[in-house]
Amino acid sequence: MLSLHRISTTFEKPVMPENSTRANIQKAIGATDSVALSYSTTDSDGTDAPVVLLHGLFGSSRNWQSIAQELSDQRTVYSLDQRNHGNSPHTDSHSLYDMVADLHRWHNDHLSNKAIYVGHSMGGLAVMALALIYPELVEKLVVVDIAPRNYAPHHDLEFQALEMDVSGFNSRSEIDAAMAKIHPVAAVRKFLQMNLERDKEGYRWAINVLPLKNAAYLSGFQESFPELTFEGPTLVVKGQNSDYIQESDRPLFSRYFPSSRLVELKGADHWLHYSAQKAFIETLRAFLENG
Repeated sequence: MLSLHRISTTFEKPVMPENSTRANIQKAIGATDSVALSYSTTDSDGTDAPVVLLHGLFGSSRNWQSIAQELSDQRTVYSLDQRNHGNSPHTDSHSLYDMVADLHRWHNDHLSNKAIYVGHSMGGLAVMALALIYPELVEKLVVVDIAPRNYAPHHDLEFQALEMDVSGFNSRSEIDAAMAKIHPVAAVRKFLQMNLERDKEGYRWAINVLPLKNAAYLSGFQESFPELTFEGPTLVVKGQNSDYIQESDRPLFSRYFPSSRLVELKGADHWLHYSAQKAFIETLRAFLENG
C-alpha cells in the first residue's frame, strides 16, 4: 500500500563505554533520560507470552492496530508509541540509546516476564538493540525489513511536508493540496497525515519533527555493540521489493543473532505489514507458535 523509498533509520551515535561489555552498556543506558511511552493494549484470554509492537519513523501505534487485533487471540498485544511520535512525550534527543532506555523502562513498568518484540524499520533497530543489551527481557525477536547497520538519511521531502504550518487550514483536503506541492506521492502524504491532530486552535502535527530531523542518527550499529549477541529465536522478515535488507546483510544477522532466519514475502515492499498483510500475519503466527 505504502512505499517510502528510504526511511531515515540512522541515529545519534551513542557515547560508548571504553569497555563495551553488556554490563557497561547497560550502565550507560541507565544514565540515559528515559520517557514513559504511550501505548495501547489489545487484551486476550490467552496466556502465551505477550507481543510488543514497535513502529517505524513517522509512524505510531495506530499503524499496527489491525495486526494487534489479529494476534490477540492467543496473547496480549501491546502497541507502543516511540518518543517524539504519537502520544508519547516529546524530547530534544532521539538516539538509539534513548529508544532502548524507553523500552527498558516500559518493560519494567508493565511486564513481569519476557515478551516477544516486533519492530519495523526504526522500531526494528530499537528492538534489535534491546535484545542485544537486555536479552533477559526478550523471549523471541522479530525484525521487520531492516538490518543491523547504518542507513543514509533520505527523507528531505517528508520532513519538508511535516514542517508545514497547518494551523490555518480548515480541512484535511486543504492540507493535502498544500502538501502535494511538496511531496508528489499521495500514499506517502496519507501516511504522514496520520500524524495530524485538531483542537480548538486548529490542526497541528502530533509528531515532534525538529529532533527527528536534526538527530545525527546511527553512525554504525556494529560500532555500538561490537561484542554482543542475542541467542534467542529471531525472525527477520524482508519485503521482496524492498532494498532495505541486502544479501550482504546476512553475515551481520548471523553475527548478532546466530539463531536468526530470514523470510522474504513475495511482492511486498518496505511497508509489508500493509502491502502483504495476510502473508505477514501468517508468517508471524507461525513464528510465534513454533519458533
